[in-house]
Amino acid sequence: MNKMLTRGGIEFLAVLLGISGSLWLDDRAQYASDRKYEIEAYQRLSNALTLDIEGLEEDAKENVRMIDVLDLMINNIEAIPNDSMVLYIDITQSYSDMETHISDYETLKNTGRLYNIKDIDMLQRIIDMYDKKYGEIDDWKAEDKRAIWLQDEFFISNYAMQPSSKWTTLKNISNDRSRLNSDKTYRNHLVFLYKVKTQMNVEWETLKSEMIKLNSDIVQKLKELN
Repeated sequence: MNKMLTRGGIEFLAVLLGISGSLWLDDRAQYASDRKYEIEAYQRLSNALTLDIEGLEEDAKENVRMIDVLDLMINNIEAIPNDSMVLYIDITQSYSDMETHISDYETLKNTGRLYNIKDIDMLQRIIDMYDKKYGEIDDWKAEDKRAIWLQDEFFISNYAMQPSSKWTTLKNISNDRSRLNSDKTYRNHLVFLYKVKTQMNVEWETLKSEMIKLNSDIVQKLKELN
Protein backbone atom coordinates (compact mmCIF):
# COMPACT_ATOMS: atom_id res chain seq x y z
CA MET A 1 0.00 0.00 0.00
CA ASN A 2 2.78 2.39 0.94
CA LYS A 3 4.62 1.45 -2.24
CA MET A 4 1.52 2.29 -4.27
CA LEU A 5 1.16 5.64 -2.50
CA THR A 6 4.82 6.32 -2.99
CA ARG A 7 4.55 5.44 -6.67
CA GLY A 8 1.46 7.62 -6.97
CA GLY A 9 3.22 10.47 -5.20
CA ILE A 10 6.20 10.24 -7.52
CA GLU A 11 3.95 10.19 -10.57
CA PHE A 12 2.03 13.22 -9.25
CA LEU A 13 5.28 15.04 -8.53
CA ALA A 14 6.54 14.24 -12.02
CA VAL A 15 3.35 15.64 -13.57
CA LEU A 16 3.56 18.71 -11.36
CA LEU A 17 7.18 19.31 -12.26
CA GLY A 18 6.34 18.82 -15.92
CA ILE A 19 3.57 21.38 -15.76
CA SER A 20 5.73 23.82 -13.80
CA GLY A 21 8.57 23.38 -16.26
CA SER A 22 6.24 23.93 -19.18
CA LEU A 23 4.84 27.08 -17.59
CA TRP A 24 8.36 28.32 -16.86
CA LEU A 25 9.36 27.78 -20.46
CA ASP A 26 6.20 29.58 -21.62
CA ASP A 27 6.98 32.49 -19.29
CA ARG A 28 10.54 32.66 -20.58
CA ALA A 29 9.34 32.62 -24.16
CA GLN A 30 6.81 35.37 -23.41
CA TYR A 31 9.46 37.42 -21.64
CA ALA A 32 11.83 37.05 -24.59
CA SER A 33 9.06 38.04 -27.00
CA ASP A 34 8.04 41.07 -24.93
CA ARG A 35 11.68 42.18 -24.63
CA LYS A 36 12.17 41.82 -28.37
CA TYR A 37 9.11 43.98 -29.11
CA GLU A 38 10.15 46.53 -26.48
CA ILE A 39 13.58 46.92 -28.10
CA GLU A 40 11.94 47.14 -31.53
CA ALA A 41 9.56 49.88 -30.31
CA TYR A 42 12.37 51.91 -28.80
CA GLN A 43 14.48 51.51 -31.94
CA ARG A 44 11.73 52.59 -34.31
CA LEU A 45 10.87 55.60 -32.17
CA SER A 46 14.53 56.62 -31.88
CA ASN A 47 15.01 56.39 -35.65
CA ALA A 48 11.87 58.47 -36.25
CA LEU A 49 12.86 61.09 -33.67
CA THR A 50 16.36 61.38 -35.17
CA LEU A 51 14.88 62.10 -38.60
CA ASP A 52 12.40 64.60 -37.14
CA ILE A 53 15.12 66.44 -35.21
CA GLU A 54 17.20 66.77 -38.38
CA GLY A 55 14.17 67.88 -40.39
CA LEU A 56 13.09 70.38 -37.76
CA GLU A 57 16.54 71.97 -37.73
CA GLU A 58 16.37 72.55 -41.49
CA ASP A 59 12.75 73.75 -41.37
CA ALA A 60 13.58 76.17 -38.55
CA LYS A 61 16.50 77.61 -40.55
CA GLU A 62 14.20 78.20 -43.52
CA ASN A 63 11.64 79.79 -41.22
CA VAL A 64 14.31 82.15 -39.81
CA ARG A 65 15.19 83.25 -43.35
CA MET A 66 11.53 84.14 -43.93
CA ILE A 67 11.42 86.02 -40.61
CA ASP A 68 14.49 88.04 -41.67
CA VAL A 69 12.82 88.96 -44.97
CA LEU A 70 9.62 89.96 -43.19
CA ASP A 71 11.58 92.10 -40.73
CA LEU A 72 13.27 93.93 -43.60
CA MET A 73 9.97 94.50 -45.42
CA ILE A 74 8.28 95.81 -42.28
CA ASN A 75 11.02 98.16 -41.21
CA ASN A 76 12.86 99.19 -44.37
CA ILE A 77 10.68 98.41 -47.38
CA GLU A 78 11.76 101.54 -49.28
CA ALA A 79 15.38 100.37 -49.41
CA ILE A 80 14.58 97.08 -51.15
CA PRO A 81 15.33 97.05 -54.90
CA ASN A 82 12.45 96.14 -57.21
CA ASP A 83 13.90 92.80 -58.32
CA SER A 84 14.48 91.80 -54.71
CA MET A 85 11.00 92.99 -53.78
CA VAL A 86 9.44 90.66 -56.35
CA LEU A 87 11.38 87.77 -54.82
CA TYR A 88 10.59 88.77 -51.22
CA ILE A 89 6.85 88.95 -51.87
CA ASP A 90 7.02 85.41 -53.17
CA ILE A 91 9.04 84.28 -50.13
CA THR A 92 6.58 85.82 -47.67
CA GLN A 93 3.80 83.77 -49.23
CA SER A 94 5.61 80.50 -48.51
CA TYR A 95 4.36 78.14 -45.83
CA SER A 96 6.57 77.19 -42.90
CA ASP A 97 6.28 73.43 -42.89
CA MET A 98 7.51 70.40 -41.00
CA GLU A 99 6.92 66.85 -42.17
CA THR A 100 7.05 64.40 -39.28
CA HIS A 101 7.68 60.65 -39.17
CA ILE A 102 4.69 59.96 -36.93
CA SER A 103 3.64 56.82 -38.81
CA ASP A 104 6.06 54.65 -36.80
CA TYR A 105 4.45 55.75 -33.55
CA GLU A 106 0.94 55.28 -34.93
CA THR A 107 1.77 51.77 -36.19
CA LEU A 108 3.24 50.78 -32.82
CA LYS A 109 0.21 52.20 -31.03
CA ASN A 110 -2.36 50.60 -33.33
CA THR A 111 -0.72 47.16 -33.17
CA GLY A 112 -0.30 47.35 -29.39
CA ARG A 113 3.48 46.96 -29.67
CA LEU A 114 3.96 50.38 -28.07
CA TYR A 115 2.65 48.97 -24.79
CA ASN A 116 5.49 46.46 -24.62
CA ILE A 117 7.49 49.37 -23.20
CA LYS A 118 7.71 48.50 -19.51
CA ASP A 119 8.86 51.88 -18.21
CA ILE A 120 5.53 53.62 -17.55
CA ASP A 121 7.09 57.08 -17.18
CA MET A 122 8.92 56.70 -20.49
CA LEU A 123 5.78 55.40 -22.18
CA GLN A 124 3.82 58.42 -20.95
CA ARG A 125 6.50 60.81 -22.23
CA ILE A 126 6.36 59.17 -25.65
CA ILE A 127 2.57 59.38 -25.78
CA ASP A 128 2.64 63.04 -24.68
CA MET A 129 5.23 63.87 -27.32
CA TYR A 130 3.29 62.41 -30.22
CA ASP A 131 -0.32 62.91 -29.17
CA LYS A 132 0.10 66.40 -27.69
CA LYS A 133 3.29 68.19 -28.72
CA TYR A 134 3.33 66.97 -32.31
CA GLY A 135 -0.28 68.15 -32.51
CA GLU A 136 0.91 71.66 -31.66
CA ILE A 137 3.07 71.58 -34.80
CA ASP A 138 -0.07 71.12 -36.89
CA ASP A 139 -1.80 73.95 -34.99
CA TRP A 140 0.99 76.40 -35.84
CA LYS A 141 1.16 75.20 -39.44
CA ALA A 142 -2.58 75.90 -39.72
CA GLU A 143 -2.13 79.39 -38.25
CA ASP A 144 0.71 80.09 -40.66
CA LYS A 145 -1.44 79.02 -43.62
CA ARG A 146 -4.27 81.22 -42.39
CA ALA A 147 -1.99 84.28 -42.21
CA ILE A 148 -0.68 83.64 -45.71
CA TRP A 149 -4.18 83.01 -47.07
CA LEU A 150 -5.33 86.38 -45.69
CA GLN A 151 -2.36 88.09 -47.29
CA ASP A 152 -3.01 86.30 -50.57
CA GLU A 153 -6.65 87.41 -50.54
CA PHE A 154 -5.49 90.97 -49.92
CA PHE A 155 -3.14 90.86 -52.92
CA ILE A 156 -5.76 89.37 -55.23
CA SER A 157 -8.24 92.07 -54.26
CA ASN A 158 -5.86 95.02 -54.58
CA TYR A 159 -2.97 94.25 -56.93
CA ALA A 160 -2.26 92.56 -60.24
CA MET A 161 -0.47 89.29 -59.46
CA GLN A 162 1.35 86.63 -61.45
CA PRO A 163 2.60 83.09 -60.70
CA SER A 164 6.13 82.79 -59.32
CA SER A 165 8.52 80.08 -58.16
CA LYS A 166 6.80 79.52 -54.80
CA TRP A 167 3.35 81.06 -55.15
CA THR A 168 2.61 84.53 -56.58
CA THR A 169 4.17 87.98 -56.75
CA LEU A 170 3.40 91.43 -58.18
CA LYS A 171 2.86 91.43 -61.93
CA ASN A 172 4.07 95.00 -62.43
CA ILE A 173 6.38 96.07 -59.64
CA SER A 174 7.25 99.40 -61.32
CA ASN A 175 3.63 100.55 -61.39
CA ASP A 176 2.62 99.24 -57.95
CA ARG A 177 5.78 99.79 -55.94
CA SER A 178 5.01 103.27 -54.63
CA ARG A 179 1.48 102.28 -53.55
CA LEU A 180 2.73 99.09 -51.92
CA ASN A 181 5.39 100.94 -49.91
CA SER A 182 2.76 103.13 -48.24
CA ASP A 183 0.02 100.49 -47.97
CA LYS A 184 -0.75 100.23 -44.25
CA THR A 185 -3.02 97.22 -44.70
CA TYR A 186 -0.23 95.32 -46.41
CA ARG A 187 2.15 96.24 -43.61
CA ASN A 188 -0.37 94.88 -41.08
CA HIS A 189 -0.41 91.59 -42.95
CA LEU A 190 3.38 91.47 -42.83
CA VAL A 191 3.40 92.19 -39.10
CA PHE A 192 0.83 89.48 -38.42
CA LEU A 193 2.78 86.96 -40.49
CA TYR A 194 6.01 87.99 -38.76
CA LYS A 195 4.46 87.34 -35.33
CA VAL A 196 3.12 83.95 -36.38
CA LYS A 197 6.41 82.74 -37.86
CA THR A 198 8.44 84.13 -34.95
CA GLN A 199 6.30 82.37 -32.35
CA MET A 200 6.35 79.23 -34.46
CA ASN A 201 10.14 79.31 -34.35
CA VAL A 202 10.11 79.69 -30.56
CA GLU A 203 7.78 76.69 -30.25
CA TRP A 204 9.88 74.63 -32.67
CA GLU A 205 13.10 75.31 -30.75
CA THR A 206 11.43 74.25 -27.49
CA LEU A 207 10.06 71.13 -29.17
CA LYS A 208 13.45 70.28 -30.65
CA SER A 209 15.07 70.39 -27.19
CA GLU A 210 12.39 68.07 -25.81
CA MET A 211 12.77 65.71 -28.76
CA ILE A 212 16.55 65.57 -28.28
CA LYS A 213 16.15 64.80 -24.56
CA LEU A 214 13.54 62.09 -25.18
CA ASN A 215 15.64 60.46 -27.89
CA SER A 216 18.71 60.52 -25.66
CA ASP A 217 16.77 58.73 -22.91
CA ILE A 218 15.42 56.17 -25.40
CA VAL A 219 18.95 55.44 -26.62
CA GLN A 220 20.01 54.91 -23.01
CA LYS A 221 17.11 52.46 -22.54
CA LEU A 222 18.26 50.54 -25.61
CA LYS A 223 21.75 50.23 -24.14
CA GLU A 224 20.30 48.88 -20.91
CA LEU A 225 18.12 46.34 -22.72
CA ASN A 226 20.91 45.18 -25.02
